[in-house]
Amino acid sequence: MKTPKTVADTPGMTTRAPRATRGKGRPKQEDSEETLRTVYHVAYSHFIVNGIEGASMQAIAREAGVSRQMIHNRFGNKEQFFRTVLERGEDIFASRFAVTSLPSSRDPWIIFNYLGNLIFNILTEPKSMDLFRVMPIALYRHPDIAAYHTQSLDNAYRMIAGYLAMCAKEMGAKVDNSRDAAMDFVSLIQGLAQPIIQGRAEPPDEKGQKKAIRGIVKRYLRGVGFPDQKRP
Repeated sequence: MKTPKTVADTPGMTTRAPRATRGKGRPKQEDSEETLRTVYHVAYSHFIVNGIEGASMQAIAREAGVSRQMIHNRFGNKEQFFRTVLERGEDIFASRFAVTSLPSSRDPWIIFNYLGNLIFNILTEPKSMDLFRVMPIALYRHPDIAAYHTQSLDNAYRMIAGYLAMCAKEMGAKVDNSRDAAMDFVSLIQGLAQPIIQGRAEPPDEKGQKKAIRGIVKRYLRGVGFPDQKRP
């Protein structure tokens, strides 16, 4: 009896699905949300530092752990990739300020302690610190990128001003919820992080960080008009 050469020749068995349709609906590893976030983060850093002309697609792909072909297939040419990364990078940056993980409380001390620690952690992440060290010079060299960066910061300031307004309404208080007031809060946290970014100080432990930010939040909320409240 002749042995069947393929599965299709075997009675009761069918051929495997064609390669293009096998696993339909199951995203490739390179298309996962986590991988895309890594690509955006890496590419954002490269574009900020090197500009669109100086950034290398190959270097971005290598650092992000994906193929260069994947970037071309998904985003098109370098110009299209650049625009997508900056726009998407802005969304990711803004989303990190969301307070959805907080309890339902609208207590400004809870919200602004959360935001203060969140901003501080973003600024002092090891990968972020490398970027923030060169950021002023990089943005001066690449005004087209600086425009996107300014827009991203403006969105963050608007969100913080929104949190001030929300808390003031909840407490029946009249507070300064302007963009300038929101900028002041970010500046205070940046001031705390700056010596660490510049390598002049070691990051505090978790307890020390929270204590320092509690002090900033207490002074800040009093300054924008919230009544004093005793907090632990």
